[in-house]
Amino acid sequence: MVDRPYDRERLKHLFHYVIWVAGARAGFGATKLYKVAWFSDARRFVLTGQSITGAPYIREKHGPIPRDGIIVRNQLAAERLIEQWRGTGDEWVFKGIVPPDRNIFHPDELKEIDIWIKEIDGKHTATTVSDLSHDYGWEIAAMKEPLPFHSILAGRGREPTAVEAARLRNRAKELGLL
Repeated sequence: MVDRPYDRERLKHLFHYVIWVAGARAGFGATKLYKVAWFSDARRFVLTGQSITGAPYIREKHGPIPRDGIIVRNQLAAERLIEQWRGTGDEWVFKGIVPPDRNIFHPDELKEIDIWIKEIDGKHTATTVSDLSHDYGWEIAAMKEPLPFHSILAGRGREPTAVEAARLRNRAKELGLL
């Protein structure tokens, strides 16, 4: 599948929308902003063949981030659409100043974004959401390396249950492997 061309303005609108909806909440910083963008874009790509923004994402310490994430945040702040500042720790804090234009996105795209805002902001800390995005697809990429959207489909096999492990050990013994 070929994704839509990268549209920095759509990424900017996505950030603006997410910050407007969730940015002023305690614990909602850059890590969660980037995760909402990643999961919204990646899931939309997997389901429809087109992401919301076409943005390239790269592997970073806390998970996938849009390559131009910091640039776009700074543009939003320079245009006085948002405020951003360092919080008590190392996390960024955001506040929307001007309401976003929701007409930029198709209603299905907004629905997708809202699902991820609710999931990531409502159920996770920055740490647990990083664990959520640190899947096999993320682990096999080198730091700063691009992450294709379909990498969210890559996964590890699950650990065997105790019953399955016992059966496999017994079979290995029968075959003289143990």
